[in-house]
Amino acid sequence: MSREEQKKELIEELGIHLENQHDIPPLAARLYAMLVVTNRNGLSFEECQINRCASKSSISTAINLLLKLGLITYFTKPGDRKRYFKTSAANTFYLNKLEEKLKRIETENRIITKIRNYNQTYNPERYETNKERAEIYHSFIKQSEELLSNTLQVLKELENHNHN
Repeated sequence: MSREEQKKELIEELGIHLENQHDIPPLAARLYAMLVVTNRNGLSFEECQINRCASKSSISTAINLLLKLGLITYFTKPGDRKRYFKTSAANTFYLNKLEEKLKRIETENRIITKIRNYNQTYNPERYETNKERAEIYHSFIKQSEELLSNTLQVLKELENHNHN
């Protein structure tokens, strides 16, 4: 399989993942995936249109959605009227992904704790029936939260080190 074929396959797979993760339309997800895997520092509107084989209005709608969601940004070059699009923080892609996951885990932890407290107070039979399974799951959530927090800290230290 050629490099270009592998890139197209990766964009499609990442696009499907991003589509589901961010609840965005397929074209927007593929555009975002394309910007994640490009080896260039930004792509013009025309390049996005050519690469995705889509109409100007479809590309414009997808780009505006990605801009509104803060997933991408644009820049201009001196003497060039074109806008070039790139991921919002290419150097912090993994950091952003982990922060999203940590927020979801923290929310899950809060909700699980509330459910357990509610059942313990108002539904003791259900609480006792599910106690062992709930403790195992809650332990997993807490460990995941701790692992994500530690990993985020390491990545932030790496970013700080690279900026100094």
